[in-house]
Amino acid sequence: MKKNLFRTVVLAASLLVGGLNANAQKGYNVPTLSPEFTAMAQSVVDNQLADPDEANKSFGKLLKKISKSKEDLLAAGQFFLDNNNFPAAKQCADKLYNLDPTYTDGLMFRGEVFMFAKKWGEAGQMFDQVLAIEPTHIAAMKRNAFVYKNVNPYVAVETLLKIKELQPDYYAADKELGDIRYNMNEYAEAVKHYDLYYPNTPKEELDIRSCENYLMSLYSVKQFEKITQLVAELEPLAPNDMMIKRMKFFASVENARASINYEADMAKAGEAMNYIANKEFADSSYLYLDYAYAADYKKEMSDIPAAIEYYNLAISKDSTKLNAYTELAKLYRRNKQYDEAIATYKNFMTLAGDKAKLTDILGFGQMYMYASQQEGISPEQKAAYVEAGDAVFQQVLEKEPTAYQAMLFRARINIVDGTQPEEKPKALYEEALKMMEGKEDTDRARIEACRYLAFYNVQKDQLDEARKYTDMILSVDPENSMAKQIDAYLKSQNK
Repeated sequence: MKKNLFRTVVLAASLLVGGLNANAQKGYNVPTLSPEFTAMAQSVVDNQLADPDEANKSFGKLLKKISKSKEDLLAAGQFFLDNNNFPAAKQCADKLYNLDPTYTDGLMFRGEVFMFAKKWGEAGQMFDQVLAIEPTHIAAMKRNAFVYKNVNPYVAVETLLKIKELQPDYYAADKELGDIRYNMNEYAEAVKHYDLYYPNTPKEELDIRSCENYLMSLYSVKQFEKITQLVAELEPLAPNDMMIKRMKFFASVENARASINYEADMAKAGEAMNYIANKEFADSSYLYLDYAYAADYKKEMSDIPAAIEYYNLAISKDSTKLNAYTELAKLYRRNKQYDEAIATYKNFMTLAGDKAKLTDILGFGQMYMYASQQEGISPEQKAAYVEAGDAVFQQVLEKEPTAYQAMLFRARINIVDGTQPEEKPKALYEEALKMMEGKEDTDRARIEACRYLAFYNVQKDQLDEARKYTDMILSVDPENSMAKQIDAYLKSQNK
């Protein structure tokens, strides 16, 4: 045994998992250590930092006296483990294993020693050996499940389910199963297990981290009402827990959207948002979803400037969330910040790349269309917006030549003066009608095109053409007010 054994190892080992054994359910019997051996072991512990050489000598003497006794090796080893002396505990565990590798209490103890050092694989092997000897050794199963939880979750699940067969009321297994399923993104399965763990565990014994996982699993499967119920019970247990506050806010918004008491419930959501509005936590603690929900809430409250601010914060947290860019662009448009809307949507298109859908490209073109329709801009500015937007709509038609919707948008954006008949939108609407031939669910689009073409031909005094398009509208929508007015006018001209 090296003289510097305690000098070099004990301090580091004591920092590993010092709290583990205090919470461990040993599941093995530890014999009583005799007063003589207890005094010798205590001398080792007392001197391990102050006088490592003396500790080393004391340990050597103790080990020599107990090396032939399983019970004494286990009792002394547990004493050292409880006092965070890993090297001494490990020596005892190894001696014990060599003395009798079938001694289940010794195997369990050696597994605990490996767990102390975070040697999960070696610990699992010890518990596996116990189960090979005693297949229904519950304590070994429980420790095995703990070991494999983050190493091999499938083995942990199998083990925990076996435990539940043997002990149906062991709800701690449901907690572990819930945690594992949550970590595997199997949220519906996680909820099933947490649904057993939570109501059957005394509130003061609940694991808050697992309760957080429970709330997030419920959120993932859209059980917002249940989140609200649980949050009310969990808040007193952890009043400053950010995850609980987060889930309370998210669920409040979702519940309010579907509520018949919309205004009152949205007011409650506003209160739940205080953890964000009042900056109760460090900036680094907030997530994309915190700010995205805050933005959505402000949008629901018609506070568009605040919604814009929060979506910008959301993007600063995660610039890969494409939906944030389109939502922010729409908010800028509603706030009449058209150039910002265009720039934001352009960022979305750049990030989306080849993943951009035709509807996404149409949305980009619409930003230019809205910008072109704003009041107070110069003819040159309007023409620039029209040209850029028209080019975007043409990109859609290049990708999908039968996309009549893009042709409709081309017609709309090219209407420079809606009070006068114009040639370009007229030609584009005619082309859109041709593209709609034989297609279903095009009534609204047909009416739009025919309305403009009927108006154009009336203005040009081309009454036969005006009649054709008016009749097309009335065949789809007999009560269309514009078509009825034109119809009346055309009839008056025939008298």
